[in-house]
Amino acid sequence: MIVFLVVFVGAMSDAKSDLVFSLAQSTPAGGAALQQGNSTAGVFDIFIRSTVANQTFLGCDFTLTLSRADGKGGLFASGINVLMPDSSNPDGFIRGTFDGGPVSQATFSTIPNTTLTLGTTNTLLARLTMTTVNADVGSYTMSLSGLDAIDGGFNQIPTSPAGDGSLSYSIAAVPEPSSMLLAAIGAGGVAWRGRKRLLKAKA
Repeated sequence: MIVFLVVFVGAMSDAKSDLVFSLAQSTPAGGAALQQGNSTAGVFDIFIRSTVANQTFLGCDFTLTLSRADGKGGLFASGINVLMPDSSNPDGFIRGTFDGGPVSQATFSTIPNTTLTLGTTNTLLARLTMTTVNADVGSYTMSLSGLDAIDGGFNQIPTSPAGDGSLSYSIAAVPEPSSMLLAAIGAGGVAWRGRKRLLKAKA
């Protein structure tokens, strides 16, 4: 029985922890709608963390896919590797992903020059910028897939997405100049009436 427990505990200590990938909208802040027709309408971040402290980490892969492949829900215009810029693939995103212009699916794969250690706090791994030029107003989603990671000994590390690995976002129309002008005139009128009342009260 004691021998069994020793073997079991030893096996547990050798087990790899999960690496958890998650998505977040960085800009516009607070999950606000992206502006239609903007070449840099939104920024989306991919984070990575371990389920335990001090997990060695050598590299990872992921694919981020938009729910609309035709560009009507926006397209990824560029992507940068934030956590491991000095890697075997400095861009992180597989070469060619953005060569033909904005894409509906971005694939990331990189191995840094040195082993990193991850903890239980989210660490920014990569960042993508979205264009909404030729996009339609509406609500859309993006999702993570193809998650993969290895440790310093090139051993597979179990990976999983946070939640279901998807993120919802929306695209809104830019207010027409005439609407903005009417709103400004209305606000100015309210301010003027308030000032007149204040002056009368002082008289």
